[in-house]
Amino acid sequence: MLGLPEVLRALPAVDAGNDSTPPEASLATLEARIGYAFARPELLRVALTLGSWANEHPDAGWPSNACLEFFGDAVLDLLAADAVWRRHPTLGEGELTRLRAIVVSEPSLAEVAGAVDLGAFLWLGRGDDKLGGRRHRPTLADTLEAVLGAVFLDARARGGDALVQTGAVFERLFDAVLGAAHPERALDPKSRLQQWAQALHRIAPSYVRIDARGGDGPPRWRARVELRHPGAAVEVLGEGEGDSLREAERLAAEAALARIEPADAAAP
Repeated sequence: MLGLPEVLRALPAVDAGNDSTPPEASLATLEARIGYAFARPELLRVALTLGSWANEHPDAGWPSNACLEFFGDAVLDLLAADAVWRRHPTLGEGELTRLRAIVVSEPSLAEVAGAVDLGAFLWLGRGDDKLGGRRHRPTLADTLEAVLGAVFLDARARGGDALVQTGAVFERLFDAVLGAAHPERALDPKSRLQQWAQALHRIAPSYVRIDARGGDGPPRWRARVELRHPGAAVEVLGEGEGDSLREAERLAAEAALARIEPADAAAP
């Protein structure tokens, strides 16, 4: 079929007898949530298929969503750039670039994916499923990119304006994220916290790993951010927990900013 990469041209039917939809989920339900009906729902099925499932079912005919994730990442970057530029036409290139980075960041993508409960629709390998893969933020972020790539390719293959139709899906899903991406928040939380600390106290924040644990789910990390004032006084600003140490530190910085910024705004 014209408009589709070769790997996506000969896919099984989504209702093939040896295949099943994840529990309590259906492609039609997800289509309704994202606001797009696929001419080829097989593309959406591929977008939701992780490599772990494809490896466990090598003869099923379903490739993993890696190719769609790659393509969807580029589509997302374009749509996000267009959206922030239209909303903030007077900003410079650097500020627009930082705003786009907020919109396409893993936390933002995971938030959007969570809003439509994307994890419930994934085809996962048994091991990934037992380890909590349906809640794994990097997995959800990557899958959302694949879904956007699938929308674009489906719209193009059916002869529609792929960019307009994918843009409509993007605007629907990312409305809250775009609304929260204000120019004053164009810096990531750790950079904003560092600017605050250096301006007010002339010292940089320090990040300390508190804990890391595994168990039955994905590893979880905890970190705190603190100011080490002269004279050995230590001020704890915030704590965070995430799937990686980097995410835990970012969430600690966010917690600190949530406490600091309202106080700064109230100051005379």
